[in-house]
Amino acid sequence: MWVFGYGSLIWKVDFPYQDKLVGYISGYSRRFWQGSTDHRGVPGKGCVWGVAYRLPVGKEEEVKAYLDFREKGGYRTTTVIFYPKDTTTKPFSVLLYIGTCDNPNYLGPAPLEDIAEQIFNAAGPSGRNTEYLFELANSIRNLVPEDADEHLFSLEKLVKDRLEGKQNINCL
Repeated sequence: MWVFGYGSLIWKVDFPYQDKLVGYISGYSRRFWQGSTDHRGVPGKGCVWGVAYRLPVGKEEEVKAYLDFREKGGYRTTTVIFYPKDTTTKPFSVLLYIGTCDNPNYLGPAPLEDIAEQIFNAAGPSGRNTEYLFELANSIRNLVPEDADEHLFSLEKLVKDRLEGKQNINCL
């Protein structure tokens, strides 16, 4: 069984896996439209880069149960086709955890400035939402330098601008 990570599963891999591949899924867009008390994609156009993890043989159900708990709060699973960055490897099916618009934590589309403000102020048991954003942006930059995820990188810039503004106010 393979699981696709497009958010914190890229940079916070706290489960066993046998192998991993960088690649993308199509027909989806990475968006920060999922609220969470502890953790945030939605169907859309384009593609989403991330990492597929092959779960260890004999531990698939155990790891999936852990991921079901970790990705609680409005996520459901579906199977999608994963396209490895290394084109010598054929596309294959992966399990995808996706936030849906019919859950209580779904925030929906909003102006980038409003999303940036929410990220800037949000924190939960897993940490500050700014950490999630910055870790994800850095991971995508390192894994897929050619990817221009406008939504992600625009939010990163807006939140960094807010942090700089706060630091400047604290220096006065």
